[in-house]
Amino acid sequence: MRGGTAAESWSAITSWDAHTLGLVARDQQLDELPKVTLAFLRRVEDLCPRRVAFEHQNRRGNRPAPGRWRVANQLTEHARLAHIELGFPAEAAFTPLPDLVPEERRVYDAAVHWYMQLFGDRAVRSVDGDELDEWETPVPELGLRLVGRAGLPVEDAHGGAELRLLRVGGPAPDAADPLAPPEARFALLRQARWLGGRSVRLVHADLLYGGMVEHEVVADTALDDLRPWLRQRVDALRERIAHPLPRPGLECGRCRFVAGCNAHG
Repeated sequence: MRGGTAAESWSAITSWDAHTLGLVARDQQLDELPKVTLAFLRRVEDLCPRRVAFEHQNRRGNRPAPGRWRVANQLTEHARLAHIELGFPAEAAFTPLPDLVPEERRVYDAAVHWYMQLFGDRAVRSVDGDELDEWETPVPELGLRLVGRAGLPVEDAHGGAELRLLRVGGPAPDAADPLAPPEARFALLRQARWLGGRSVRLVHADLLYGGMVEHEVVADTALDDLRPWLRQRVDALRERIAHPLPRPGLECGRCRFVAGCNAHG
């Protein structure tokens, strides 16, 4: 690793600001490590400090509407189920739930079509077990949890690792740099335990338009580069919530903490 050992990189994190913790949690007993999501790592400087602080410290809020990620979440879960056993994916595994509206159903059908076109000839099985958690990865060295989906991990018949980053539309990934997209960085950090000592085929697939970019990545080398980046982004997050005042804007419509917010009377 360049610049020192992994342990030294983690230990270089600044200590948590106790005053900020008091502002956010007040008398609430925290029984979980603070949460860090992909959105925080990608653009915390643009987000409302109050919302970020409350989410980071696991504050309870209103239940968010599921519609924004409904198609993508169903598609990823059905793809996982399609690969429970080693083999090619069966289109029958992709059965949308009845809660999709007609427009969402058309997007879902298009995504299934492109998934079969891009991956239908690859015999793999989905990976689970002690080394993987579908939703979160604790990073005790930093005093936090990385929370959120981190791609679809699969292995072929020879144990070769593949991490599929499935999306439905959005900007095209950088074909020259496999670690440029924050989604790729987040996924590799979340899957670090599974990928330790291995190389992985990192696949970016757009299931709305059928685009795909693939890279072979040596996981340990990539993680050595990503840990300092994570440290920097966590520092930026903590700086953002040092004074967790509300910042009204478009994201208020999706905020779970509008109740009691001074920006809304």
